[in-house]
Amino acid sequence: DALPMYTAPKNVDLFVKHGIYTKEEIEARAEIHIENYTTVLTIEAKTMADMIRHQILPAVSDYADQLCQRAYHKDAMGVPHQYETSTAMQIGTLTDALQADCAKLEADLAAIPVGSIKAMNYCHEVLIPDMAEARKAADQLETLTASKSWPFPVYSDLLFYV
Repeated sequence: DALPMYTAPKNVDLFVKHGIYTKEEIEARAEIHIENYTTVLTIEAKTMADMIRHQILPAVSDYADQLCQRAYHKDAMGVPHQYETSTAMQIGTLTDALQADCAKLEADLAAIPVGSIKAMNYCHEVLIPDMAEARKAADQLETLTASKSWPFPVYSDLLFYV
């Protein structure tokens, strides 16, 4: 939100009046900041999509499979298996949601417009909300998945075992 204000006429006049920057220097600095913002956000979004596709989805799918196998074996023995069944169902629902969120993020990454201002606005208005939505599903999956099956350190590991 602040980057376009860098080149607002009153701000340019202020910098030029006090000899801090020339108009060309301000425009160049603004362009560099805008390109950097867009590049960093694009890298973060691509990294998130890669982590989801290659680490989170396979891990939670494997864990759900383990739960289903345990439920099947418990059922065969006449042992209650509500935990395994309900957790596997929740994981399945969230896994589908996360996969859809990741597909949307990847499609939106492929549609970044040309031009620094357009790309910056697109990243802010489209990619950041996409990433936030995917993060919600991933965070919920983390709470349902056994820590030994989760592909990254869990929050408690980061807080208490650093």
